[in-house]
Amino acid sequence: MSIVPVDQGMITEVKKFATHDGPGIRTTVFLKGCPLRCRWCSNPETIAPHAQLYFLPKRCKSYGGCVDACPEKAVSMDTVAKVDRNKCTLCMKCIPECPNGAFRQIGEIISLPDMMREIEKDIPFYGKDGGVTLSGGEPLYQPGFTLEIFRKSKDLGITTVLDTSGCASPGIVREVMGFTDMVLLDIKHMDPELHRQGTGVDNRLILENAGLMASMTAVRISLPLIPGYNDSEKNLSETAKFALSLGVDHIDINPLHRLGTDKYTCLGLTSPYETIGALEKQDVLKARDIVKGHGLKVTVGRMM
Repeated sequence: MSIVPVDQGMITEVKKFATHDGPGIRTTVFLKGCPLRCRWCSNPETIAPHAQLYFLPKRCKSYGGCVDACPEKAVSMDTVAKVDRNKCTLCMKCIPECPNGAFRQIGEIISLPDMMREIEKDIPFYGKDGGVTLSGGEPLYQPGFTLEIFRKSKDLGITTVLDTSGCASPGIVREVMGFTDMVLLDIKHMDPELHRQGTGVDNRLILENAGLMASMTAVRISLPLIPGYNDSEKNLSETAKFALSLGVDHIDINPLHRLGTDKYTCLGLTSPYETIGALEKQDVLKARDIVKGHGLKVTVGRMM
């Protein structure tokens, strides 16, 4: 297949001077939209492919302008504003009515020229190793935009890193890999059914794409360490063996954190973290030692 180039995309954030998203100093662009539904996702605002209304209750001072502005009567006022997500049509008319910024839109359309201008501003800081990283969400969910950003970045001599779940058609992966210097690949679980239970999809396509990626560019595997889900010795050993089969010699173990808890509240969603146990330091060290025991380099937390 051939990816159809597009001249705009939906993003949530551009993070400047990132140091954990690939080598050197990087500009990390978070694209919106993801085919997975990971139970532990710390960036729920990047899952839906469309703009969303984000409400920060701590900023609400009960002025009430938002209530009058909503044509669907989706906003009501108690101690603070409340949003009926079933009525909300995402017209965003409540946003300018709040002087404290309690409402904001998550997700914006940005043109390819504007995106490249943002990236080019940081060229003086990249040095030899830095560059642009596309993350998300899932950047391959917007393949035309991802491909064009990478293509134009390579034309400018900027290194490119893809932070991905690997969940995309092999045709898309193959085409994007032609403009990718490094892949940061999340491997959630080696068991297909448990992968489905944790993410909504099995891992057949992801593991297939992992082999394709490793045959075309440098790959570094990231393992989100989720207690009671993928932290068994069996799964850790199988993940390590899979990495070695790809020629990958380094795994990043990223322990579960709960920094996304408030994001779920602000999006009107139920936080999943109450159903997930806590990770203790000894659990992380045990996981590290199991993976290291297979001859791999291991980093805890993504540090290049």
